[in-house]
Amino acid sequence: MLKNLLNKLIKLAGHKLAKYVLAVWCFLENIFFPFPSDAIVIPMSIAKPKRWFETFMIATAAAFVGALVAYAIGNFMFHKLGVHIFELSGVDDPKKFLAIFYKKSTMITFAFILFISGFTPLPFNLLAIASGFVHFNFPLFAATALFTRGARYFLLAYLFSKYGAKIQKQIDQKFSTFVIWVVGSFAIVIAGMYLFYVKFPHYFAA
Repeated sequence: MLKNLLNKLIKLAGHKLAKYVLAVWCFLENIFFPFPSDAIVIPMSIAKPKRWFETFMIATAAAFVGALVAYAIGNFMFHKLGVHIFELSGVDDPKKFLAIFYKKSTMITFAFILFISGFTPLPFNLLAIASGFVHFNFPLFAATALFTRGARYFLLAYLFSKYGAKIQKQIDQKFSTFVIWVVGSFAIVIAGMYLFYVKFPHYFAA
């Protein structure tokens, strides 16, 4: 079933309107959309390998603008809109989430987490909104968002444009191994974050 879904996504990614879907998807992902844009960046890079740079540029620009909008929501409309985005994302008490960023000693940790989340499918949108709410240094936020989002999409677009056909073939042949590898990778990342939380709880104290 998942293999068929991947093949269908690759087919749809070749459509002439796919780049507009890509732009909207990447924009919304950085505000409230819960589905990682990898799901369209990867198929588009495989379907249109010669246009990988265009895919990278569209995704980066849209994601960057989305991140700036999320920052603005946190800065100017948190109680009217931002809090609802947190709730839709499964954060029942946004104040607890935000409390860790009020101490100056946690700002380095915040910057580190912001940097890491920009490279991964972790909820960057929530951190972008939080950045605006706590008035995190805007030039630093913008630079981090642009670099991390751009680096992520560059790697995805380039690697899958170059090796996408081979990767797709390997996925078709060894799909169960691929799923185990992906799930295992996420498990390692989550476990690492949990251990960091346990070992350095003072960074996360409200």
